[in-house]
Amino acid sequence: MPRNQNAKTQATRQMYVDEILGRQLDDGGWNLTDKGGAGQSDPDITGMALQALAGYQSQPEVKAAIDRALDCLNAAQESNGGYASHNTSSSESVVQVIVGLCALGIDLNDARFVKNGHTLLENLLSYRQDNGSFLHTSAGNGDSQMASEQGLYGLVAAQRAAVRKSTLYHMDDVTIHVTGVTKETIGLPGKHADVKPVPVSGSVSFADVAGHANQTAIEALASRGIINGKGDNRFDPNATMTRAEFAAIVVRALGLTPKATNAFTDVSSNAWYAGYVGTAYSYGIITGAGNGRFNPDGTITRQEAAVMVARAAKLCGMDTELENYEILNVLAQFTDYVTIAQWAQEGVAFCYGEDILNQSDLNVEPARAILRCEIAEMLYRMLDSAKLL
Repeated sequence: MPRNQNAKTQATRQMYVDEILGRQLDDGGWNLTDKGGAGQSDPDITGMALQALAGYQSQPEVKAAIDRALDCLNAAQESNGGYASHNTSSSESVVQVIVGLCALGIDLNDARFVKNGHTLLENLLSYRQDNGSFLHTSAGNGDSQMASEQGLYGLVAAQRAAVRKSTLYHMDDVTIHVTGVTKETIGLPGKHADVKPVPVSGSVSFADVAGHANQTAIEALASRGIINGKGDNRFDPNATMTRAEFAAIVVRALGLTPKATNAFTDVSSNAWYAGYVGTAYSYGIITGAGNGRFNPDGTITRQEAAVMVARAAKLCGMDTELENYEILNVLAQFTDYVTIAQWAQEGVAFCYGEDILNQSDLNVEPARAILRCEIAEMLYRMLDSAKLL
């Protein structure tokens, strides 16, 4: 959220969330113009509102609003599985509902959205023509550019949900291919010579991350041996991680060779993590906890992880240096940004600015112990940005 020094009121994500909530109609939906009250809801706008609110379901007010909207869409769905806007059934209306449900993680075969055996996808495909384009209305003549565009991304949203990939507006697993480029560059031009991509060694999955928001990241790192499970086909995504464990996965992620250095008095040369800590120290990824100690068994916090990931990103050739105003512009959007330690502000700002940390966060929570699933997502996004996946 850019910081506008001249604005009478600085915008925040929460302000926009509250504005959407304040415009919910009595029937549980939204339309384009009414701000609450007894107006008639519109399925297109209701679907769009759900897409916008999907990332904030942890807020009780948002969850309650979403539940009301789902009831509204359930009641408004037509007998053929579609939707009508302004008394006209259209492909665009069903697309926005499809994308909204996928963003919320709701199965498109959910009984609430199947009418007389007709599903949302079945209805959308009824508008499809032989040449692949989509009609705006079933009685329309010829293809519609807007309907075809929305039909395409509606199908993409449904397909990604079916195979449990990230949602339409968070397709961080997609590689962009530029016309005329025949071979994709491995790594950024300024990366350290010792940093190299880690190849996939086998397919890895865990029972407790199926359908998890960070499943793609967890499985991508695990398949490369960068991060491990906890046994019994478990990853334990909501567990915390020690500083030694974090040093180990960062070193593995960069393809560096572990080598002990005896740099810290509390890191025994016989410890399993000695080589990882030594290498992380040698490359400037870690600096220790003061007084010659590393505190290997200490739980790593979100701001500590952000700083270490930023240092790793620099080794990968990413530009991690920010001016003070750039740091403020990134961090000021978060309500608790003043609680970030001074030494961590640049690293945290870099991670948010590069979308290594999720920009939909309302709070940074810098001193909170970071979770294993969050660590996997951070490293996955960093490696992807650095062209090392």
